[in-house]
Amino acid sequence: MASMGGGDFLDPEPFVRKVKNGGMLNLTLKHICAAEAMKIHGVKAELQSRIAERIRFYADKQDEAKFNRLRAIIEHPETVQYPQVYHSSASPAANSTPNGAPSRSTPGAAMQSYNRPNGYGMNLEFKPSPFYNIVEQIGEIKTCDAMTQHRHTVNIPVKVQTHPTLSSVVNDPTLKIMIFCAGEGNGKQDIAFPHQSEIKVNGGDVKANLRGLKNKAGSTRPVDITKELRLKVPGYQNTIEMTYALTTKAGLNGAFVASQKFYIVLYVVKTVDVTDLVKKLGVGKKITKESVVNDMIHKSRDADIVATASVLSLKCPLSTLRIDLPCRSISCRHNQCFDATSYLQLQEQGPTWLCPICNNSAPFESLVVDEYVKNILQSTSRSVDQVTVEPEGQWKLYNKPDPTSSRPGVASSDFSDNDDDLIELSPGGRKASTPITKTSTSNGTGTQAPSIRDSLSAASSNRSNPFGSSAGGVKRPISEVIDLISSDEEEDPPARPPPKKQFTSGSANGLNGAAPPFRPGFSFQNR
Repeated sequence: MASMGGGDFLDPEPFVRKVKNGGMLNLTLKHICAAEAMKIHGVKAELQSRIAERIRFYADKQDEAKFNRLRAIIEHPETVQYPQVYHSSASPAANSTPNGAPSRSTPGAAMQSYNRPNGYGMNLEFKPSPFYNIVEQIGEIKTCDAMTQHRHTVNIPVKVQTHPTLSSVVNDPTLKIMIFCAGEGNGKQDIAFPHQSEIKVNGGDVKANLRGLKNKAGSTRPVDITKELRLKVPGYQNTIEMTYALTTKAGLNGAFVASQKFYIVLYVVKTVDVTDLVKKLGVGKKITKESVVNDMIHKSRDADIVATASVLSLKCPLSTLRIDLPCRSISCRHNQCFDATSYLQLQEQGPTWLCPICNNSAPFESLVVDEYVKNILQSTSRSVDQVTVEPEGQWKLYNKPDPTSSRPGVASSDFSDNDDDLIELSPGGRKASTPITKTSTSNGTGTQAPSIRDSLSAASSNRSNPFGSSAGGVKRPISEVIDLISSDEEEDPPARPPPKKQFTSGSANGLNGAAPPFRPGFSFQNR
């Protein structure tokens, strides 16, 4: 026992110095933290601080037994014995010190303590998630041995009286019991279940996506089994079963090259709601309006880039709704933002943490609020979904171009169907236009211009009398009448050609009333 001044005062400082300055490796420090049921995450300085605080705590409380136990571990960390956590048959009874000390005071028993937040031994660490914080491990870690052909089942029994923390899950809706699983590997692991696996709780199937998104590592979520467990009966033993097969690991070109083990464990986690994360983002890191404008000006002055106005959408590319809190990753180079709530809801369902605009990594820690876009959202009504951004940062409401005004052409009057002209083609090529009117109009000589109906009648009579001549003996001018009457006006019925009839003596045909001499078998018809 270390003491000062010959008294019974426990002196932790020599051991603190050994921890901080003794050249211990990270693995050794993790061994000590695990033996004391402390977190094993973090850098070396954090591990050293935890151990130093713990031994000082024992010294302040004058807990000689725990102080001496931790001192022995610090002085001889190589003597620490750990349970066979890599095999499902491991049991706490097999973990004891060589001198037969009670298992509760041994590092091995400490490894079986249910106050650890994570990990089996020192190797199983899961990547953190903003949607939950691990509170406590329930039971031991089970090993799922490699199965290339047959099916295998792993059982995990759970009793509330064995794990007092489970009783608080009933009254706290933010506490959940979840199944975590990972394959073999080093460092922090993604959640991954065997390719073919199913989970049952108390004999009932648990419907959950155990594969995540296709070809997206890390998109699998832990399985929430809180509702399936019977936690209100302290003595009831819940049974959790995972049946699995095909633990082979895919290699290049889809070839299965190796088999691997999986490790399954239960944790009590405290969930974090999306609304709380959005509030955290709202008061967190920001990209100021000035920095965004300065970046635009810098790009516009680049001689290699032709800067033009661009259209900025105020709608989220995920939900297609107007953005409430504009976010993007600090590493994104674009000004387009997405809505924080929509993005986090999507990641809660299947975590990929990729920017929906540039597809680059955008984890929660890198998300920032863009105050430039936020200012635009606050300055415009909710009906506005696009603005035009000038190269130097000025913005204005976006006006969609009118497709009719941009089409080249002549004025609409030129294409009107309501043409009021009647064009008459004369033999000399002269065009005479006569306006459509109900009454005739006076010309410059005092005579009246013929109306359309008169013109049609004259044309009809000329066609019906091809042999006719004018009163002055001059040949009748050949004329063609083109009627351009609009469809919305009442049209005159077209003139019918005269009926064909045989020549009679009394017909007025312009031949001075004289009948031609009779010839047998010959008849004269008007053409």
